[in-house]
Amino acid sequence: MSSSITEGEFVTPGEKISLAGSPGSGVAEVDGELVATQIGIVSIIDGSISVDSVIDKPRLPEVGDVVIGQVERLQNKTAEIRILHVEGKPIRDLPAEQLFGDVFVAEVVDRFLPAPGDAMRLRDLIRAEVIQVEPVMRLSTKHKPRYGVLHATCPACGEIIQPSNAVEDFNVACSRCDYTGYRALADDYGHGFFEDGNGFDSLNRGGERWSPNAEARLSHEGSRPYLSVLADFRRGESHEIPKKFLGKGGGGRRDGRPKREMHKTECTLCGDNCEVPFQPTPGKPIRCRPCMEKVEGGDVDSDAFAKERSILIAAKEAAKEAMGFKLFIGGLPYETNEEELGALFAEHGELKDVHIATDRETGKSKGFAFVTFSNYSVGKDALPNMKSLKIGGRKITVQEAKERGGGGRGGKHGRSRGRRNR
Repeated sequence: MSSSITEGEFVTPGEKISLAGSPGSGVAEVDGELVATQIGIVSIIDGSISVDSVIDKPRLPEVGDVVIGQVERLQNKTAEIRILHVEGKPIRDLPAEQLFGDVFVAEVVDRFLPAPGDAMRLRDLIRAEVIQVEPVMRLSTKHKPRYGVLHATCPACGEIIQPSNAVEDFNVACSRCDYTGYRALADDYGHGFFEDGNGFDSLNRGGERWSPNAEARLSHEGSRPYLSVLADFRRGESHEIPKKFLGKGGGGRRDGRPKREMHKTECTLCGDNCEVPFQPTPGKPIRCRPCMEKVEGGDVDSDAFAKERSILIAAKEAAKEAMGFKLFIGGLPYETNEEELGALFAEHGELKDVHIATDRETGKSKGFAFVTFSNYSVGKDALPNMKSLKIGGRKITVQEAKERGGGGRGGKHGRSRGRRNR
């Protein structure tokens, strides 16, 4: 670069800067000379020579911007859109919190919809307006004719679907198969940047009621809990509702989630009857809503907690008696069968269960077993007398089985084959 370089000149990486001063941002000293390390404009501040970058920085979406995006996920009340383009603003490297925007069901189209999946599908391309940026980005596709779906494919066969008014209330159809459906169409559907538009948004029939045929296909009141009739490409329109979406007896909640089974019990703090959505565990606190609020607010005194503890201890002891006394038996001869083992231990009390653990592949004994006495106290008292038991002249190991939440001997092996109630 010539020695006449002045402040404000444009430089590129590798060009020499002949001005006197210390290297600053975007400048490096090489063999006693200053060299630009980035594209930019030369500036001098307090004797420091810098190159200020002129590369366009990311332009983040703002309220009022119009974006092009792809439908990435459909939820009960929102559609998640991946932003691909901001009209009039080239965007690069958007931060994660501004890479996606949500279209709430009430902002999809000027018409009643139970779920956004009734007017757009996965992979559809849409045009929308940014109506909120913080704390999450919100989009709308209903305030102008040019907002809405720009491109969509048939969920049944993959062909690009075309605008059509051949079927009442359905505004798109497939030319390859017999699919018809509804989309919140932009007026320039199929063109994207067609300034004047083609008026396809009129096929949305904003503000009108649905025909009975269309009403039956809406994801109404959670009857199709996977959000819309054709939201899942693999199933198609006609399919059975998966069992995991159904409650006990084939029913379900009105919002589509499985109906939870309620269990009647008593509050361990006040004794009132209540219901909980899980099987109560004896010895664990179960509190009604008013008592929970009192505990959270610190309005329960120590006497009430002490009384609850005594109730929990009594419940735990009662449950222990009902569950019986479980023994782990080790060192068994492999030829020992359950009848022989049961006869040996039945001499010390009534048995509830006898189970010899077997190999899942071969069905042969693993050399250990579990024996459960019907009465906890009887089994506990008889344990010292059973420690000297032998089978076939061979001393066996007898000790109380310790339950370990399904991962220990009692939980894991208790579900193996060969269980037999006595």
